[in-house]
Amino acid sequence: MQLSIIIVNYNVRYFLEQCIISVKRALEGIDGEVIVVDNNSSDGSQEMIRSKFGETVIFIENHDNPGFSKANNQGIAIAKGAHILLLNPDTVVEETTFSTCLKFMEANPSAGALGVKMLDGQGVFLPESKRALPTPLVSFYKIFGLAALFPQNKAFGQYHLTYLDKDENHPIEILSGAFMWMRKKVVDKIGGLDETFFMYGEDIDQSYRVIQAGWHNHYLADTRIIHYKGESTKKGSLNYVKVFYQAMIIFAKKHFGGRNQQLFIFFIKLAVYLRAFLAVLRRGVKKLGFPMIEAGLIYAIIQGIKAYWEHYVRYIEGGSYPESFDQVAAPVYTLVFVGLLGLAGGYRRPFRIPPLIMATFWGFVAIATVSYVVPEINFSRAIVGLSSIFTLIMAISTRGLVHLKEKGNFFFTEARHKRVILAGDENGVLRLAKMLRNEVGFSAEIVGVICPKAPGGPDPWLGTLGQSEVVITHYRASEIVFDADSLGNSTIIRTIEELAPTGVEMKIRPPGANFVIGSQEVYAPVHQKRKSYALATFRRRTQKKVFDWISGLGLLLSFPLLFYRYKRPGKAFECMLQALFGQRHLVGYIEANPAGLPPLKPGLLTMRNRLGSDNGQQLNAAPLDEFYAKTYSWELDAEIVFRSWRYIGT
Repeated sequence: MQLSIIIVNYNVRYFLEQCIISVKRALEGIDGEVIVVDNNSSDGSQEMIRSKFGETVIFIENHDNPGFSKANNQGIAIAKGAHILLLNPDTVVEETTFSTCLKFMEANPSAGALGVKMLDGQGVFLPESKRALPTPLVSFYKIFGLAALFPQNKAFGQYHLTYLDKDENHPIEILSGAFMWMRKKVVDKIGGLDETFFMYGEDIDQSYRVIQAGWHNHYLADTRIIHYKGESTKKGSLNYVKVFYQAMIIFAKKHFGGRNQQLFIFFIKLAVYLRAFLAVLRRGVKKLGFPMIEAGLIYAIIQGIKAYWEHYVRYIEGGSYPESFDQVAAPVYTLVFVGLLGLAGGYRRPFRIPPLIMATFWGFVAIATVSYVVPEINFSRAIVGLSSIFTLIMAISTRGLVHLKEKGNFFFTEARHKRVILAGDENGVLRLAKMLRNEVGFSAEIVGVICPKAPGGPDPWLGTLGQSEVVITHYRASEIVFDADSLGNSTIIRTIEELAPTGVEMKIRPPGANFVIGSQEVYAPVHQKRKSYALATFRRRTQKKVFDWISGLGLLLSFPLLFYRYKRPGKAFECMLQALFGQRHLVGYIEANPAGLPPLKPGLLTMRNRLGSDNGQQLNAAPLDEFYAKTYSWELDAEIVFRSWRYIGT
């Protein structure tokens, strides 16, 4: 047997299916086998493998997660091929990838292992396709940014060998575990992956042991693969940084000695602390930067209105508000508005106007009501009212400016309109369009199609694959979906690489599949998706409790002014007390404890109140309750309370 391909999977069901399909195509004419090892996935991967590839794939099903290295070794132990390929499940290979690698290995008998040119899902070259041994000095250049500043310098650019042409073949030192091709006799000599590495670092260790055994590693640019990178593991997290650098310390202790080992470990630990500090700082700036800027703007608005009211309305003949306004009232007003904007989801993307209206309205109600009993903030309801109005205008304007910078459109209230182009032959794009519309609920506008050759294709035919960049620019397309059934992965990968500079989102429909897959999302039939409820998350449930307390307090404090508007004032007051003390929710399910939904306490209002008393009563309770559990947000509760507070207690 020529080739054994080992794929270790963990919770990437759709990516795995696409990967296996591409592997099967690339194995045509090659005597090979595919071994899939699943590390106790919970996303239906096992059922998919058994039902779709049960007779053509050797399947090892683990009932725990023993780690990447051990799982690969399970596959290596039963592999029969003269060559072994360790392949990530979130990859797509060209039809000629394996035959190209076999020819290269036959022509280079000193080659013990090789890697290939890797692109991400948007066609961008992945620098980890070729790397040097991470010695202390090389690691120092990488950790402290010198490699990024001087990528063409042979001294500084060694980590990712950035001074080498990515489109040419090169002997290298370190391969990527996403695609690691090795001769079986080399693996038999040096052993499988070191199981001390649970995740990350095992590819560096294995590559180095190949070199130590007298063989050479090579980077092969003659073929390309897509590596979605981050679908198997999320590489931007602080946890990734910690686990990766711990793996580097294991590598240093194993292969470096004396001063080199200590120096390497010092740099690694320094990098962990530096990256952790930068991650916390970046996260803090990202989360608090916008609210802090708006807090300053709101404070300035309050002071401006106060100055106007002071000089032209209240104290025309002289005098001024006391210093407590500046020292106490204005900061309290500011915190109330910013806090309510945060709770309402005013800082969450995509930006929407209703949460801003709700936050500023309830800010006015809360300040105006509480000021009755707190003299330190009791000055002028006119100032509070005007501050609410101008805060709303400011909030809409700032978000419009942010959206203008990010999306090129000031009016952020409408969702970004996707303009999609389909790519494939005539039959392929017709099948693709039908699937998108009928099976996966694809709501974007399909602008037209591009086909491999001209003229031809179904209407509206926009051009050929070679004209893709021009077509995308002319029609302002935001996404292109390729039909792999009619185009083939080699053509698609080449086109994706060519279109990388356009920034357009690119997705692929694998051959025979009923889903479309891209870097950031998967379009799949609704019945295949696992149900997820917003109310099942800790964050949303905490948000709901906070909303109940704040809104319940606001309703109670405003009760003396508005009691006559309630249908049953006495009962309403009793119910509000229950909400304030956590015995009931302000908004809950229509039915009591509906099966299959996250549990909630009884509610004073429901989704039926949102639709109006008469219209709502005519609708089924079950779908309304499920919709509420799935889409719960602070602003949804606020909308229901704002529209129907008079019905509390009925």
